[in-house]
Formats: sequence, C-alpha cells, structure tokens
Amino acid sequence: MAEVVLQEVTKRFGDFVAVDTIDLKVEDGEFIVLVGPSGCGKTTTLRMVAGLEEVTAGEIYIGERQVTNVPPKDRDIAMVFQNYALYPHMDVYNNMAFGLRLRKVSRREIDGRVRRAAELLGITDKLKSKPKELSGGQRQRVAVGRAIVRNPKVFLFDEPLSNLDAKLRVAMRAELQELHHELKTTTVYVTHDQVEAMTLGERVAVMKDGVIHQCDDPQTTYDHPANMFIAGFIGSPAMNFLPARLIEEDGSLYVANADFKLRVPQDKASRLEDYLNREVVFGIRPENLKTQGMAPHHDPEAILEVRVRVREPLGDELIIHAENGGVELVARLAPRTEVAIGQRITLVAEMEFMHIFDKDTEETVV
Repeated sequence: MAEVVLQEVTKRFGDFVAVDTIDLKVEDGEFIVLVGPSGCGKTTTLRMVAGLEEVTAGEIYIGERQVTNVPPKDRDIAMVFQNYALYPHMDVYNNMAFGLRLRKVSRREIDGRVRRAAELLGITDKLKSKPKELSGGQRQRVAVGRAIVRNPKVFLFDEPLSNLDAKLRVAMRAELQELHHELKTTTVYVTHDQVEAMTLGERVAVMKDGVIHQCDDPQTTYDHPANMFIAGFIGSPAMNFLPARLIEEDGSLYVANADFKLRVPQDKASRLEDYLNREVVFGIRPENLKTQGMAPHHDPEAILEVRVRVREPLGDELIIHAENGGVELVARLAPRTEVAIGQRITLVAEMEFMHIFDKDTEETVV
C-alpha cells in the first residue's frame, strides 16, 4: 500500500487544458472518489496516475517514488476499466491469472491468488466460464479479481459500474465497500454519479473544468459545499437556487425578493453583514422545504407560497416540482402528502439549513 500524491499536475491537449494544476494527496489505504460531469478531467487525471496519459506539467508520486515518467507496468498499480477489458477467448481463471504469468509468478502462487480472489468475490464456480457466459455483474467481478490478484499498491477504477443496471449497481457498491474494508488498498475511483461518489468515498474530490473545487468527506461536501456548482451537483434532487437580496427590518435579517421574505437565523445573520442590501443567491435543499403539517413549530416568517407543477410519488417520499415567482423549485415531502397539480400550497423553509452564495463569484458565503 502507498499514498498517491499529485503536485501541480496539468494536462493539455493542444490548446485545451483538460487538467489544470491540481494538487491532491490520497492517504495510504484511503478510498477517494473523483466525481464531476463529463469532460471535467477526472478520467484524464486517473489515466495520468496510471501512466496511460503523459503529464504536461507537475509530478506524481506513488509512495515515496516519483513516477511521473515511469511506464504503467512499473508503477505497481491495477486498473479496472468501464468496459471490463476481459480476454474473450480465455476463461475466468486465465483472465485473472494472465497478468501474473507475464510477471513470471510461480504456477502455485498464481493458483493460490486466483482462488482466494475468486472466493472473496463469489465467483469460484465461474472459473471455467468464458466472459460471454457471464452476466455484467459477474464480468465486473472478474475484472476486479484480475486487479486483486496482483496485490498492487493502488487500485484505479474508471467508472466500473456504469454499464450495470440500477439494482446491480447498488449491490456492487456494497461489494466494493466490503472489498475495500477487507483489503485496505489505496483506491482512486472515478465516476460521474454523485450517489456512487457519496456512498463509496471516504473523501470526494469534486471536479469541474479540470480543477478540483472541493475535496472533503461526503457529509461535509453535502452540508458545506464550497460553491454553487458543488451545491447543485451533489445531492439528488439538486439544491434549489433563488435570486434574492439581503435586507434588514426591525433588527432581523431577511433574504427576500418580490415573491418571498424569509428570516435568517441569528447565528447566520452575524456572518452576512458584508452582504446587507446586496443581491445574492439563496440556496435550500428539497428536504428542507416542508408542508406546514410537517413543520408544526415553524417560523411564520420562513414560508414560501408555491404552485405545484409536477408530482412524483416514489413510495417512500413525494417529490414535487413547483414554482415561486416564475422560479422552479423542488421539495421532498412525506409520501402521502395530499397535493394536486396546479394547487397553490405553503412550504416552510428550514432556514437553519439555508445557504447564501455570492451572486458574482458563486462562492459560498454561508
């Protein structure tokens, strides 16, 4: 096992900057997830760690060894690809054993490693099967097993679950968590799926335009996003953003526009003095908008009047899409809340969970 360190790493393709001077340290034994929209640079970053892309500038370390220009085969890493990359003419056993044979590992050692990995992944009964005889989940296990048998210092995963159906993705996430708990190998995992990132990562590095905008544990990333991009990207449904102004009346601070006026809690108000009478963006997550029946002790000066446009009953919850003054917002309500499309209802904003963003920079203020 070993830590992975990226120091001011940049990757350019001609004039296009795919990764822009990023710094990242992955601790020994840590599971870190690189997440972001398509084209943000996360896979390019992973491929530079693997040695599959040349670094334009900066340095990469695995352990204490500088590997920036070291060939992939000499980096002591194992990579699991999105498309599994199995050899179709080989059975499962030989797919898992192939890399070890190239390294001249003894036949006895290969057999022991392959069978241990197969047992760990629950595919012992598939060792004689060809890839075409396996389900997508079983193929993914073989790809992971091929990485495990190498006993690498670092695992690199490039969107390994994206080809699986939703139910199987959930099951495989749980298996990958158990596997990491068992092996404790340093892992860098790339995904565009923020649910995957939040459930798997001990830390989540959120990327956009080749830059890491925040790297924290999942709950901190969710509760305290660094900017509007992260606030909107992490969380499903996404955070609501409403244009507003901060005003003061009768000794209280309010976030307001022509369609609402919401009182800011005192502990947050003290941190917003520099934004008094300025335009801001008010953020509130869907789960922090309640019906009055769900919030019987609510602040009477923390309500939003909305018109319901769409309702999505999901069994354990009800998602509604509504509008306030022409701005769409989403609320997550109790499953049997009686609301109809077109109905005007009152929602309570749990202002202790509100966010305020600078309108110009989109950075988080509170």
